[in-house]
Parts: sequence; C-alpha cells; structure tokens
Amino acid sequence: MEKKKNEKSEEKKVSIKVVQDFLDKFDTTIRYEAGTVLEFETERAADVVSRGLAEYSEPIG
Repeated sequence: MEKKKNEKSEEKKVSIKVVQDFLDKFDTTIRYEAGTVLEFETERAADVVSRGLAEYSEPIG
C-alpha cells in the first residue's frame, strides 16, 4: 500500500495557462485569472483544459 502513496506523490505535473478566469474546484476562495501560468497534476490539467478554462503551455509527452 505504501507504494501507491509514493506513486501518487510522484505524479507528473504539467504547466497550463489560464485563458478564462475560474475558481478552484477544491477551494472556491482561490481564483485563477486569465494569463496566469499554473502547474497542475496531469489529470487535473486535462480537466481544466477540456472545459476551455486553460491551455497547455508546454508540450505533453
């Protein structure tokens, strides 16, 4: 079980650039503004990009 914890903490992160202001889905007191470059876990970045709130700022792969 310890191995899964390590895998989770070592999950790859990617850079995304916000194109439309949005609130953090886990903490709605955090607002991300257009033009901001963020580093998110791959899965979360894909979610934000798929909803049109951000775009990848570095190539994936």
